[in-house]
Amino acid sequence: MKSLHIASLVVALTTLAACAPSQDEYARLQTAVQGSPAMQKALHKDCVSKKWSKADRDYGALLISVPPGKVQAVVCKRIVNALASGRLKYADVRQLTSNQGPTVNLIKILQGR
Repeated sequence: MKSLHIASLVVALTTLAACAPSQDEYARLQTAVQGSPAMQKALHKDCVSKKWSKADRDYGALLISVPPGKVQAVVCKRIVNALASGRLKYADVRQLTSNQGPTVNLIKILQGR
């Protein structure tokens, strides 16, 4: 797997986390999202509005087993839900924004497991 494609698939993380957040910034964002369904909707809408290449959509379809046209909406929903539920950890975001590729936990989140 190319980490570049996976990084593109989780562009939601850069939307949510703005490059490389501190652990405290991440905790504040997570708390805000947990307590605000309106913020969850806004983050999802912002994530879905980002432009993904055809290659990223096709790769995402393989990774998460959904049609290419639905990849972005599904990935964004899973990322926002995982952030709100606490399943998406700071370490997942930090590793990805450090260009080290996704964690096992992040791949599971993307796959809906």
